[in-house]
Amino acid sequence: MKLKTVLILTILLFSKSIYSQKNDREKIYFTSDSLSFIHLLPNQKFGFISYKGDSPLSYYNDKNQKKGSIDGPYFVINESGSGEYSIENEKIQLIFLKPAHSIDSISITETKNLTDSINVKISFKSYLNCRNDNGIGTGSIIKSKDSLININTMFESFAMFSVKKTELPLKLIINEKYNLEIVNEMDQNITLFVNEFKKFSTDYIENKVFDLNLLTEQINE
Repeated sequence: MKLKTVLILTILLFSKSIYSQKNDREKIYFTSDSLSFIHLLPNQKFGFISYKGDSPLSYYNDKNQKKGSIDGPYFVINESGSGEYSIENEKIQLIFLKPAHSIDSISITETKNLTDSINVKISFKSYLNCRNDNGIGTGSIIKSKDSLININTMFESFAMFSVKKTELPLKLIINEKYNLEIVNEMDQNITLFVNEFKKFSTDYIENKVFDLNLLTEQINE
């Protein structure tokens, strides 16, 4: 298995404002060696990441303060993945699933439009990186199969465009993997909820069971 080195992964572990469909706050547990982290997400979903050698917690004390000045620490990922979890008899069972794409779910709000075109807004929300509604851009690519739409969100967390009603239904593909079809002749406000753990998935990762009593919950104020 190839090891991946990622720059400044502390955003995965110390983000203080987590967004989800239900505004649920994710729970983060870590093992006694501070090398494995389990992110429990809404709808029985989870994200898992483990490190080799050191983890971001290695640079924080028990008051969540940096132990020293680190110039962009690198941490080597041992395993990462996502899937569905269950808790029974004080044990967390992680069932890893190979993702087809990184979109967990979708929310659509439609508004009447009496003109010959509709307005479309597609927003991306992340469990991990969205500290407010504006968020940071996820660099998503939105294309239509007829090539009329070709957008890279770059540093924005959303994209806006208009479509003539005569061009509906409009078939879109998000990041070359997620298919989205716009059918109704109404303005569309579409939110796609992104699971960042699905973007970096270790091949052939084995299912895992952890004793909940041996894990520590990370508390973010």
